[in-house]
This record gives sequence, C-alpha cells and structure tokens, in this order.
Amino acid sequence: MTGVNVAEFMRPRLATALGVAPELVTDDLELATLGLSSLEIMEIVYDAEDELGIVFPEESLEGATTVGQLITALEVEAQSAKGAS
Repeated sequence: MTGVNVAEFMRPRLATALGVAPELVTDDLELATLGLSSLEIMEIVYDAEDELGIVFPEESLEGATTVGQLITALEVEAQSAKGAS
C-alpha cells in the first residue's frame, strides 16, 4: 500500500466526478444525492484499489449511505489489509 490515505484519495476523485470543489464533498453528503450511478462510484473505488494496492470487497461497502461512511468502510478495509501484511 502506498502512503496515500483513503480520504485524500477519494474526496478529489468524487469532486472531479461531480464537477465540484473537493471541500464540498463532506462526510455527511448522501451518496444517493451525488448524481453518480453506483457504477461510477464503484469505478472510483476500483481506482482506489489500483492506487492503494488494496482489494475492497463490495460487501464491505454495503450500508454506506454517506461519503463519510463510504470512506470509513474503505479505511477499515485498508487498515485490515495493512495489518495482514
């Protein structure tokens, strides 16, 4: 895994996909209101997998309804992967 943290990776990519400034991608922002399809969100997650060298099981993302919950779920998986190596 690289030294990049999940939030630092995800926020700018979500912001780019939305066409907004990264500071507008807040933890409480509902994923359903982003205007991105679930496929578009998963493409960003797959980019994170490639960049961070971690596989994020899709089931670990179930139940995430906000940007913060998505990032937290990814961070948990990243920590788990880091601990396993």
